[in-house]
Amino acid sequence: MVILKRIVAITLMLVLALPLTGCWNRRELNTLGIVGLVGVDTGNNGIKTTFEVIKPEKSGKSGGEKNEIPVKYVQSDGQTLIETFRSSMLRFDRKLFVAHTKAFLFSEAVARNGLAEHLDAILRGPEMRLSMHLVIIKDDSAADIMTIASGINTIPSSYIEDLLKQHTSLSKSVDSKVLDFLKTYTGKGINPVVTVLRKVKKAKIGAGQNDEYELSPEGAAVFLKDRLVGFLDGDETRGYNWVTGKVTSGIVVSPTPNSKGTASVEILKAGKKTEVEINGNDIKIKVKINMIGMLDEETANFQLTDPATIEMLEQENSQVIKQEAEQTLLKVQTEYKSDIFGFGQLVHRKYPQEWKNLQNNWDELFSQATIEVEVQTKIVKTGKSSLPVKE
Repeated sequence: MVILKRIVAITLMLVLALPLTGCWNRRELNTLGIVGLVGVDTGNNGIKTTFEVIKPEKSGKSGGEKNEIPVKYVQSDGQTLIETFRSSMLRFDRKLFVAHTKAFLFSEAVARNGLAEHLDAILRGPEMRLSMHLVIIKDDSAADIMTIASGINTIPSSYIEDLLKQHTSLSKSVDSKVLDFLKTYTGKGINPVVTVLRKVKKAKIGAGQNDEYELSPEGAAVFLKDRLVGFLDGDETRGYNWVTGKVTSGIVVSPTPNSKGTASVEILKAGKKTEVEINGNDIKIKVKINMIGMLDEETANFQLTDPATIEMLEQENSQVIKQEAEQTLLKVQTEYKSDIFGFGQLVHRKYPQEWKNLQNNWDELFSQATIEVEVQTKIVKTGKSSLPVKE
């Protein structure tokens, strides 16, 4: 009976103590600095980290003093990412809060030395979100890029996030998250491709424009394991997206035969099918790309009521897509020797026994593989008119 009373008493004490643990790590909002962006560059002590901290009193107002930016910047040096976070507390009056951070930016120099050691802190940190954008900065420092907001949104982190969301408009860029990189880096038979941002000179229109630069996410960064090995330009990135089946939208411009005109076909739907065959030491890969589109514009005077004309435009369009895909495959095979397309995963699934002997040397084998590209285009719409404007 005595033992039963003790058990009941201990159980009651535990139940009553549970609500007391709810706010053990409570932090008041006015003690935190909400971080929108984190930029990592090389520094004297290892790395230099720059934090964009949003000023809440300005971000919700429509007015404010002219040219006053709604953010503050904090910068600190250290040997590791976490050390720079803590060092920032010695020079900023609020504790940095990164749960709402939109993107991590790494300079080209940091990325060429490897990202794995820096992403370890992101993977372990309880406030860090793996859904944050992961971006490589080309030709400039991350700190420099973080100060640019040339869109409607005056907060650089929001401007960059809105810019990256539009990557599907032309399919000439990619949108990579921290989780995407970690999954690809730790997987077999595929290497990471990461979003690129670069500063470009803004075209001056009229006399009232003050912004000198804007950002462009066109292109992609190519990795071998966790090290940056090079870049793809916009057309090459769309070639990568064709081969991997990630094209969702965009415009394909092709020349029109026997004239000096062009045809612009809007991508309505696209897909791919990949096959691989291994015969001894020969690896053959065949990529079949199909695209369904709508003719948005043609500058020749074709009569689109003739089926032969549509077929001719489809063939020219297919040729442009084929060139984009083949040029990208050739560049990645010969210059970077990194299977960013995931062909190795296909080999693993189809030839599991052979893969055991191929996996450790796969990127070198990929660079020597024979790859064929086949493209089929179907134009299903010609807009509101089948007659050309040009006579």
